[in-house]
Amino acid sequence: MKYPADFGRKWGFWLLPCLLLLAPAALAQGVRQPPARVKQQGSPAPTQAPSNESKANPLTPKQLEEALRLLLQVTADSTNTQKVQRGFEIECLVVDQTISKLGRDFYSMFFNTFESPAGSGDYVVTITEKPARGTSILVTVAVNNIDLLEMPLQPNEEYIDAAASEAVGTVTQHLIENNRLGNELEKGNSQPLEVY
Repeated sequence: MKYPADFGRKWGFWLLPCLLLLAPAALAQGVRQPPARVKQQGSPAPTQAPSNESKANPLTPKQLEEALRLLLQVTADSTNTQKVQRGFEIECLVVDQTISKLGRDFYSMFFNTFESPAGSGDYVVTITEKPARGTSILVTVAVNNIDLLEMPLQPNEEYIDAAASEAVGTVTQHLIENNRLGNELEKGNSQPLEVY
């Protein structure tokens, strides 16, 4: 690559002043100075900060006691705040653990018709399937790992729709009952359970 004849003159004209401007800053970076203290009200002129912490003026016993009291107060305030404990990070899940088309059809009908009852809290509805005789399957619907119902499904759309509607009703009723029992326990109504 060839440079024009006046290339050195043009760059030299700009390069030399830039280097002269940057040289004092580069030299000043090599010099280490301790930081200066800021002047506070009623104190003499600022002095250099001590280079060693042991040379610094220690706190008076009264100042030390006040600092420890404030530290204890802050930590006590932070431990008194109530932390909200959550059972699940994601609320109201409906999990599909089916493997066949028949199971997926049941899941999609269940999912499309199911609506969470008000105040039901956190829950996980799990729909699983097992093979059964012939072309049918055995579908299990569980809420929070409690099996609510287990029913056989046949490859018939009307039958699947009826089974999904029944499952939605059962799960909704279970969630409403759990919510009612939870509210009674919170209120402290401790009536004995009936034994059958």
